[in-house]
Amino acid sequence: MPDSKTASAVTGLEALASQAVSGHGHQAALSTLSAHLHDSHRGYEAGKRQTSDRFLRIEFTELASKRASMAQELDERLRASGVRPEHDGSTLGNVHRAVLDLQGKLFGRGRSSVLREIVRGEGVLENAYAEALSEELPPETRAVLKKQYRQVRATGDRYEAMLEEDEVAYNAPNTLLGRIDRLTKPLTSNPILSAIVVTAVSALTARLLRPRR
Repeated sequence: MPDSKTASAVTGLEALASQAVSGHGHQAALSTLSAHLHDSHRGYEAGKRQTSDRFLRIEFTELASKRASMAQELDERLRASGVRPEHDGSTLGNVHRAVLDLQGKLFGRGRSSVLREIVRGEGVLENAYAEALSEELPPETRAVLKKQYRQVRATGDRYEAMLEEDEVAYNAPNTLLGRIDRLTKPLTSNPILSAIVVTAVSALTARLLRPRR
């Protein structure tokens, strides 16, 4: 029968092993989340170059900047735990990292398709945060993740609401709002065409208001 010292030593080794496994688990979750954030940043950077929609370009510029800051903040937490951040996927195996896929062909299918992809990508990122938060985390790291998680959820909710509004307007062609939306969408999504139309309308208005001799 093992004495109390042996039993105490075994218990201590089991505790250390448990901590090691737990630590490895939370570090792997953070590494995966870091890769997701860098993917999200790259996706929005690509999106702002691809879109001709001025509103979306402004949105993507802001979101790309926010995701870069979030990724940097999380990478600092990884370094603090002794892990070097990996952004090329070499340490993530077959983990699906395509959080946001804003390709040029997507923008040719209308704003709803783009918004739908954003909602999907933000959902993937939300799930990654939920998984990371389910691990045993240092208090400072948990506080950072909770703050970022709230930001991601707010972004997802906002774009989901925008998608619903866009689809309602598009699917109601017989309403005044639907007709106006379908008529003006090609103009509002193309800044060059918008400028030409504004210039033409201004010239026509000036001509009509010019006093007759």
